[in-house]
Amino acid sequence: MKRLLNGYYLYLLSFGLLISCGLSEQPPVPRAPSPPTAGVPKADAAPAAVEPVTAEKEKVELPFQYNPEGRRDPFKSIIVSSEKQALAENLPPLQRKELSDLKVIGIVWGGFGYGAVIQTPDGRGYPVRKGTRIGLNNGVISRITNKEVIIQEKYLDIFNESKMRDFVMELHPHKEGLE
Repeated sequence: MKRLLNGYYLYLLSFGLLISCGLSEQPPVPRAPSPPTAGVPKADAAPAAVEPVTAEKEKVELPFQYNPEGRRDPFKSIIVSSEKQALAENLPPLQRKELSDLKVIGIVWGGFGYGAVIQTPDGRGYPVRKGTRIGLNNGVISRITNKEVIIQEKYLDIFNESKMRDFVMELHPHKEGLE
């Protein structure tokens, strides 16, 4: 209890010092300069015609202006439209799937060259050869070897430039821990 009273007295003492140091006095407020009287008409003179303010005189520069050129419309739906879905339904089954969803289940070779069988997620197999279109990005099978199928597809990088990449689908993919 004694400590509480000591803290209370210390608080009152510091408050009293603040008041006595002159913090209650406010510094003088600077006055605004008086407007020049050279162009002001005198009270007994006839008033001059006031010029209307036009938009040209009050042009205000905006610090930032939005330029929508080269940007997508934020109010346009990013969900695929029904027209694109209808186009996708007309494509062959191998062009409706992602490359990562497909798998190579067999490779054959002979006098005609190499061929492969690609399986879709629904379990159906489709024969392919070099030049067959496959995947959603219109990839083309560029080479088939006795162990893998190599697909070249175009993609857009982060700078919106079109580039080519090779996607390799192995006949027997390496699984971790089973080597």
